[in-house]
Amino acid sequence: MTDNLDAALAELDALDIDEFAEHEAAKTKNPAADMTFFRDVPLTITLEVASTELTLGELSKVRDGDVLPLDKAAGEPLDVMVNGVAFAKAEVVMVDGHYGIRFLPQQPSDETVTDA
Repeated sequence: MTDNLDAALAELDALDIDEFAEHEAAKTKNPAADMTFFRDVPLTITLEVASTELTLGELSKVRDGDVLPLDKAAGEPLDVMVNGVAFAKAEVVMVDGHYGIRFLPQQPSDETVTDA
């Protein structure tokens, strides 16, 4: 059994481990190149204006003309959701008579991880 292990280790020594490591490091330098496989994956992009929570009883009492206050102030950036997950902040713009969104610069938050 140890003969097989010794033979396997001898074969590993014959490989150029440094060349392998350089090749792997070069692959990770350009993450976009690794994303080509995912380019055709469909995503649903939605713009969330604001939200509120109601009970079923409260919702059942809503009638035409009623107004529900929402949790976001007018003029605040809106949330861009990708497949239901918060992705960015944006504002609504008009593009050739259709709604569009302009992505806003990302604001640093307490949860942002920085390299030390």
